[in-house]
Amino acid sequence: MAHLVASSNYEDGTNWGSKIGFRYGSLVEDYYTGYKLQCEGWKSVFCDPERPAFLGDIPINLHDVLSQNKRWAIGHLEVAFSKYCPLMYGVNSMGILMGLAYARYAFEAFWSIPFTIYAFLIPLAFIDGVSTFPEVTNPLFYLYVFFFVGAYAQDLTDFLLTNGTIMQWWSDQRMWLIRGLTSYLFGSIDCSFQKLGISALGFNVTNKVVDDEQRKRYEQGTFEFGVTSPFFVTLTMAAIINLITFVVGVVRMVFFPEKFGEMFVQMFISGFVIVNCWPIYEGIALRVDKGRMPTKTLTITLLLVGILHCVTFFSLTHVRH
Repeated sequence: MAHLVASSNYEDGTNWGSKIGFRYGSLVEDYYTGYKLQCEGWKSVFCDPERPAFLGDIPINLHDVLSQNKRWAIGHLEVAFSKYCPLMYGVNSMGILMGLAYARYAFEAFWSIPFTIYAFLIPLAFIDGVSTFPEVTNPLFYLYVFFFVGAYAQDLTDFLLTNGTIMQWWSDQRMWLIRGLTSYLFGSIDCSFQKLGISALGFNVTNKVVDDEQRKRYEQGTFEFGVTSPFFVTLTMAAIINLITFVVGVVRMVFFPEKFGEMFVQMFISGFVIVNCWPIYEGIALRVDKGRMPTKTLTITLLLVGILHCVTFFSLTHVRH
């Protein structure tokens, strides 16, 4: 009997995995199972006891966390572009509100599109003399202020009302920005390749084995950059580009103070990115432990930043002429 269960063949030809137990067919079987049960008419009950009902182990270094989130992003997109798309199948089965609630997760990886534009393209255009944001005297400026302050104030309020702290809120919003340039971006790319048949999708189990030094850095709240990864390339690119943008903006304000209103929004955004990217600057220049940013990652980053700037410069030059 033990050999039969271990082989998993006992599920063949049964309803397990399709109508009974977890619903398989996606990398996010928990999300997919709950979604299908709701579509079939099951009702959820919110249970949040003070004593933890379940304890599990999680990755404690940044690369493994982002790898796990990338896997989730791919799984959510698999559901989004299947016949069970929440915007159609979900809305028809559960109603528009529940359908949109599940669609929010299914299409979450698409946050990578505005994140990439705001982190790379707009700052590079600013460096080359093109400002894309309204001046502080323009009424549209207040619309940007309303959206930014309103969104962050609501998020902070939610944290405080659920016994969270300001530090937890800050870490959460920073991880949201980080996921947008890493997990969501590469998850969207991998899912697109999968749909086009360009590459096969593999399932990578998250590594939860750590050494004592790594655990010590985790307990101190120090980011772990010790492996060469495409995740850290895009993050470092955003950090370097926005640092250069901020410096260029400061220099222009010194020599052309009358342009302060024109440059303020981009300066503020780049400054906000710099504050969030402080652990990256530490990993590049200040740290000497094994968790610092690898030289190979920094070299690749500088090369890509140079290439991207050249492409942006020549593209804008062509448009101007």
